[in-house]
Amino acid sequence: MDASSGSHRTDDRHGFLGREVLELGTLLFAAGAAHLLVVSLGHSDSGVRTLIGLGVLLLAFSALHRWHLHRRSRDRAAPPAGTTDPATGRARSASPAEDRLWSVRVTVADVPGGLAALTGRFAALGVDIRLMQVHPDGTDAVDEFFVSAPASVGEPELHRSVRDAGGRDAVVRTADVHELSDTTSRTLTMVDALVTGTTTLERCLLALAAAQDVRYTRAPDRQDPARELSGTAMILPAPGGGTLTVHRADVPFTPVEFARCRALAQVACSLHERAYHR
Repeated sequence: MDASSGSHRTDDRHGFLGREVLELGTLLFAAGAAHLLVVSLGHSDSGVRTLIGLGVLLLAFSALHRWHLHRRSRDRAAPPAGTTDPATGRARSASPAEDRLWSVRVTVADVPGGLAALTGRFAALGVDIRLMQVHPDGTDAVDEFFVSAPASVGEPELHRSVRDAGGRDAVVRTADVHELSDTTSRTLTMVDALVTGTTTLERCLLALAAAQDVRYTRAPDRQDPARELSGTAMILPAPGGGTLTVHRADVPFTPVEFARCRALAQVACSLHERAYHR
């Protein structure tokens, strides 16, 4: 410690003591003045009413003052709709309620920093990434983003941002807020519904895979593994025998999605076998 720092701390202690004495003196003065006022006016009915009236006025003035300060700070922090965000150079949306939820699925190179360009493009559009799911697939990775975008940002702008960032095979669609829940939690909820019998495997697959159609086929249980996953269709075992073919338009299934749906189908098959042998 040098001499200057020691002198500074000494001055701080003296200043602190001076403030304490000043605050104590102010408190005693206020208490004495309040006692004198109560003694002077408190012995008559009109004096009591005067004290109550003064108290109400002071409380009302304090509440009004606090409300005014809060309103000024809120107006200062939130620019009006239509102003430009200095961080992105884009116009702000009028209200978060006008934002729309999108799913953006894109193939990117599975290398360190491969997502930096894409997330930077999203930020420039004022797009907020709410959830991201990674589907590894060999040397590349299929990434699915659930993003909240201003009303002024639509499918063409999202496609352009992906293309400019070097992404491939982009699929952009509107999403539902229920898709923001954690995939593991959704799967466990579906397993519980299968166990209790409150839903069917077909309904679970439609929700879990965001599919449009599930068709049952009476076929041998043994299938060619190469046919089980093919683009926008996958074949799964059905409880009691046969197969279920799950279809989804435009967006191919990834190996991760196939493994997840196959595990759910296996659970349904096990439950069916247990119930059959009772």
